[in-house]
Amino acid sequence: MFPSWFPVFPMVSLLADITVVVHFLWILFLIFGFGFALKGSRIAYVHLGGLMFALILNALGWTCPLTHLEDYFRSLHNAPSAYSTSFIARGVEKFVYPDIPENLLRGAEIILTVLYLVVYGYWAKKVGLWRRLRGR
Repeated sequence: MFPSWFPVFPMVSLLADITVVVHFLWILFLIFGFGFALKGSRIAYVHLGGLMFALILNALGWTCPLTHLEDYFRSLHNAPSAYSTSFIARGVEKFVYPDIPENLLRGAEIILTVLYLVVYGYWAKKVGLWRRLRGR
């Protein structure tokens, strides 16, 4: 599918491992990022945007762009050894790509995202954000 650039660019497997770790950190941010909203941080807007993005991806059945990027890096790397990833990346991959049926996983992700959005709406009402937005 893609030409092998491994002789030209030997860091491709490292880039794939870094992509898996970034994907893991993004998932953690989506799970625990509501804390930024509770503290009044502007990072909460990034979290809210990420939740909306995750909802769209899961509702339409699309794959995360980070997964595509990792697959691309893996396709460029024809590993001659038995292990194509590092030890840490193999452990993180079990969290990022759990062995759960896709329909069940997508349904759980949609329910969790909608729950977060409901909590955001309740929190915005509690702090008076809706009143301030209507007043503008």
